[in-house]
Amino acid sequence: MPLIMDDGLDMDDLFGDAPPLQLSPTPPAKGLLQRVDESRLSGCCQKVAWSKHGCIAYITHGGQGVNIRSVLCGAQDGKWTLSGDYPLTQVNSGHDQHDIVHLSWNQTGFELAAVDIFGRISIFSNPIAVNRFAVSRSCVVDQEDDMGAIVGLSWLNVDRPSPLYRAAVRHEGQWNYSASSHKPMGPFHPANKSALVAVTRGGVLRLVYQQPDNRWHDVNTEIDIVGSSVDLLTHASLCADKDNSLLLVVHTVSCQLRLYRVRINWNMPPNPKQIPPTQLSPIPTLQVRHVKIEHHCAPFRPAGYSEGSITGPAPKDSSQAYLSHLELLPVAPESKHKDPTYPTIMAIFSCVQGNNNNSQQFQEPFSIISRWELHNENQTLHSSFGQLSSKKTGAKSVTESSQVPVLSRQDDILVDKIVVSLCQMNLSTVLSLACSNGTIDFHDRASMKLIEADENFGKVSSLQQLGFSFSSDETSLHVATSPNSCLAVALGSEGKMRLKSMQHRPGMLASFAATVVAFALQFAYSSMNLINNDDILAVIQQSSTSTLEHDILSEVYRVLNVNVDYSGDPQQERLFRNPMIRGCLSMQTSFGFRGAQKHHSLTAKIASTTLNLRLASLTFTFMFNNKPSPGSGGENDFTKPDVFQSLLGIVTWSVDLTNFIIDELYTLADLVKNQWGNKDFVEQKVHALNSPALPLVMISASRTFLKYNCRGLRGLSSTAHRTFQQAHAQQHGTSTNNLSSFKSLEDVIERSPLEVQQFEKILADIEGKIKKTYHQAGVSEADRARLEKEMLISADIPDVLMPVVQHLLTTALDNLRADIDPAKLYFADHSWLGLSDDRRSDAYKREHIVDAIRKIPLLEGTRLRRCTRCCAYMEDMSPQKGGSTWMTSMQRMCFCGSLWMLVGDGEGAE
Repeated sequence: MPLIMDDGLDMDDLFGDAPPLQLSPTPPAKGLLQRVDESRLSGCCQKVAWSKHGCIAYITHGGQGVNIRSVLCGAQDGKWTLSGDYPLTQVNSGHDQHDIVHLSWNQTGFELAAVDIFGRISIFSNPIAVNRFAVSRSCVVDQEDDMGAIVGLSWLNVDRPSPLYRAAVRHEGQWNYSASSHKPMGPFHPANKSALVAVTRGGVLRLVYQQPDNRWHDVNTEIDIVGSSVDLLTHASLCADKDNSLLLVVHTVSCQLRLYRVRINWNMPPNPKQIPPTQLSPIPTLQVRHVKIEHHCAPFRPAGYSEGSITGPAPKDSSQAYLSHLELLPVAPESKHKDPTYPTIMAIFSCVQGNNNNSQQFQEPFSIISRWELHNENQTLHSSFGQLSSKKTGAKSVTESSQVPVLSRQDDILVDKIVVSLCQMNLSTVLSLACSNGTIDFHDRASMKLIEADENFGKVSSLQQLGFSFSSDETSLHVATSPNSCLAVALGSEGKMRLKSMQHRPGMLASFAATVVAFALQFAYSSMNLINNDDILAVIQQSSTSTLEHDILSEVYRVLNVNVDYSGDPQQERLFRNPMIRGCLSMQTSFGFRGAQKHHSLTAKIASTTLNLRLASLTFTFMFNNKPSPGSGGENDFTKPDVFQSLLGIVTWSVDLTNFIIDELYTLADLVKNQWGNKDFVEQKVHALNSPALPLVMISASRTFLKYNCRGLRGLSSTAHRTFQQAHAQQHGTSTNNLSSFKSLEDVIERSPLEVQQFEKILADIEGKIKKTYHQAGVSEADRARLEKEMLISADIPDVLMPVVQHLLTTALDNLRADIDPAKLYFADHSWLGLSDDRRSDAYKREHIVDAIRKIPLLEGTRLRRCTRCCAYMEDMSPQKGGSTWMTSMQRMCFCGSLWMLVGDGEGAE
């Protein structure tokens, strides 16, 4: 039998080099193909949105419902986490079981637009609780029309300046901060109401606006003629421009980019500023003008690596990439150190999988970012056209230059992953790109360079610069970042939400001082722009130490330019007019919160008590200033028995606080007997007691609130007495219950072991001693401000004030002892104040819930709200039940400045 080799078979055919083995491609992540396909068909498919004030809305897995969640501090351990789901039940009934495809919050974060597959828009508002919504606009007024599907939606800006902080620079050991205020670009609603602009698949521009009577109206116009199916729109985006018009870019089925300018004529009457906003009823009209067209909207082919690329040197075949995101970026605020920016069209093209046509190799998922900048260039005709002008008639030369719009194409950028979300930050100076692998990258808007860790610790602009980032984890199909981009929520293929936190990458160099500055900068930006900053506190908590918290808090006061020295200020009313101090005190309270049933730190007690004093002072001030003008016919709140009844709790709290402070000072005086001037010894006893009594009297800010409270208590006492006498004289028209309301408030003040005037005398004595001591010691104004701030944030009594402490614990208390019975103070029950760490106070906290606004114990079964930050509770009251205008005003937010969240049935207080 012949051998096979006898046939002359070439051995190289058996053992020669074979072409490389082609491994079967890795299948794309579950749900990613569907996600990219949805974003290819429509530019309105945002299924999760995070509002400016911290509320998260997302579309349920089936697509027919919307759930609400928020980030909150856990009442058991003080850890930040996601709340439970709260279904927005009005969605199902309003949209007739049609799929919801898009969610969008307005600029203030208190109104949510939900859009279904037919382009019908429902608008919900939540002015008080993050999980209580009311239907502001029902979608039933919209028609079910496939051509009415929304492909682009944007809310109009609010006419309110927005501060922007630049990078902090360290010079000679001191951090210097610079901030500038920027007026947003119009158009604005003339009555300061909400309005949104939407673009339909059929090329119709809709303006949905709210009238002063809170009713919603619609006006629409055609953008362009839709002659065939290739003219239908897939994506649209809008942004405000400098001339108070809107720029609109749309993408058609035929892959055209069309740019328009939209003007809104509100048809307002002459001199609208002289008309009250509530009486303005605009009847707007829309004007659309074509600006430019890009006939072939597609990435360059091939999209290879260039100097401006983000990642990935390998060329990609972009022929299989389709448009997934279209964004129109407005002009960013100008800066001396950067070139001016222009309106920019940003188009993101994505490809999940496919073969590279050049090499027949399988290519991994990728996205390509294409950009066009809108410039105005001078256009001049050839000089020969000048001969066409009539010199005899003096006609203008046709060769004179004119401004024409030009779309300037920028370099494409390759991303070796699928971009699933694009978000503008910091007044459009920074862009965040959320990707399918769970990462979130931040880029400078002008250069599109990735903001990443560097070693320039002398100039700090963001946390990302210091190595904080979001790591990759599970596949993310829909992503929304928190108001400060410190947290993010992601939805996977099963529709389950998970919370992601920015963390410092291991191995990255870090500077403690720079980290402090970065957190302080972001907190200041959010505070000045009325943005919820719970996400910042959540990230700080991950690696928090007492030193880090102290330094961040101290730097926040510097960045916000908050002066807490009121020891020598004759105009102490400015303490009430400074809204930033509440945010600083709220941060301090959060740092020392360890759980509702656990003892708070001393600094947290100082801050929370000062916040409560502020609440009481504002309440008293509001009551005395909110009197009807003569001849208006309005009823004075002081004549209403239910108003006095509603004030009973806050008056009782204020009176008991003064008694508590004096009782604790007597206890401290006994502990430090003969050691009054020993600063270390006194501070040791203060921290051991964990009692805020001494700091509250020594700190000028809290002392000022105490003074105003005493003034309010005296005023209420005399008013209640006078009203009671008048009502008693006319008893035939006044019920016994009404008389008891006036009398009970007066009795709380009069029956106190410590008279209000006696406590005021102590405060006046200490304030005079502090002013004199500062003056005699030659303490400068700057040093005094530093010492006062340090007392507030660390309870550190400065050496220069120790003689005042000795005077308070000896002479002042001894003089008071002759006028009061200290035993009555000692045996009085102050456990409900929550300022002591004894067993009685602990038991009271376990068994009772105190309304944080009205300061009254709540009955079991009471419908509750809880604060998302400090875990305080209040009764869920309707405005009508409040009984007075002060309750309607004060119950909108917690005393710490955070929002309320309704406690669901069966949840109760933790």
